[in-house]
Amino acid sequence: MLGNIFQNIRSWWDRTQPGFWRRMSAGYRAALVILAIAVLWLGSGMLKSGQPVQTQDAAAKTNEIPRVQVRTLASTSRDATVTVRGRTQALHAVDVRAEADGVVQAIHFEKGERIKAGDVLCELKVNDRAAKFDEARALVSQREKEYAAAANLAKSGYVSATQAKQAAAALEAAQAEQRTMQIDLANTRIRAPFSGLVDDRYVNEGDYMKVGDKCGMIIAPEPFLAVGAVSEGDVGQLKVGDRASATLVTGETVEGKIRFVADRADPATRTFRIEVELPNPDARLRDGVSADIHIPVRQLRAMKISPGILVLNDNGVVGVRTVESGIVHFKPVQIVSDGPDGMWVSGIADGTTVITVGQEFVAEGSRVKAVPAGARA
Repeated sequence: MLGNIFQNIRSWWDRTQPGFWRRMSAGYRAALVILAIAVLWLGSGMLKSGQPVQTQDAAAKTNEIPRVQVRTLASTSRDATVTVRGRTQALHAVDVRAEADGVVQAIHFEKGERIKAGDVLCELKVNDRAAKFDEARALVSQREKEYAAAANLAKSGYVSATQAKQAAAALEAAQAEQRTMQIDLANTRIRAPFSGLVDDRYVNEGDYMKVGDKCGMIIAPEPFLAVGAVSEGDVGQLKVGDRASATLVTGETVEGKIRFVADRADPATRTFRIEVELPNPDARLRDGVSADIHIPVRQLRAMKISPGILVLNDNGVVGVRTVESGIVHFKPVQIVSDGPDGMWVSGIADGTTVITVGQEFVAEGSRVKAVPAGARA
């Protein structure tokens, strides 16, 4: 009886199997059954073990509140400053040039030497200039005697007044010629127009100089200038006499005052030239040194910060991220000045808590945990 039952079950199984399955060999059918069991087993394991892990990670991330370092700012009185990149420049610098032709006979200076106004720099050979001057002086002496005699005779009526005037004219012509020869002779000694330092020398002994050729350059050490160019937006805040300072690339800062503000802009840059007069009693300043010119324009309340905490919002506005009751906010600021001692800004209230570390990783409205600056965020 059991045999009949088993026979009926097998007959029923053969009738319900798909045609492709009945045509497949027993070995292939066994392999497919094993593969199906393995896939079902692996799939059930991933579903059981993976879903709780993902849920736990998501829950951990949801519950995690980022930590940021913060500092509370206080404002102080500060000068709002216009800063201009410029350079130093000598107020008086001139190339001393020859006013006569001739061969250089002597050089009376060296580069870097301090000289006084009127000192001889270059001396040219006199040649026949001295003889011509002596000749002109002798002629003047003769004309003076002739004029004196003519004047006496005119008083006595022996010569006419016209003849006396002719003698006076001849005397004046001789005197003019003498002055010309005297000037030509003096021009063989090229002198310094003012006191200062010799910055360069252009000739040597034996060189031939023509009128206009350069002998040497002289720079007046005081006063000196710091020159730069300010923008259209800043020039209206400046006026002659305002105090200013120049910080040189050497780190030295020199106090001075504005002596010139241009009324006309440079056509190419649309900027205005300014000149700051600087004292230089010990001749330490040099021409052409780069300098930052700082000009205080008004006084306001400002806070000192590190430039690294500044951020931009979606509209490109410069500001800082603050924390109020654990929520991040963006506060725009105005930059007052920037220098080696830090950046000064205005536009935020005293006691504002500013994020100093971690501001790049939080956004407006984020909830954070604030820790004091210096703590581990």
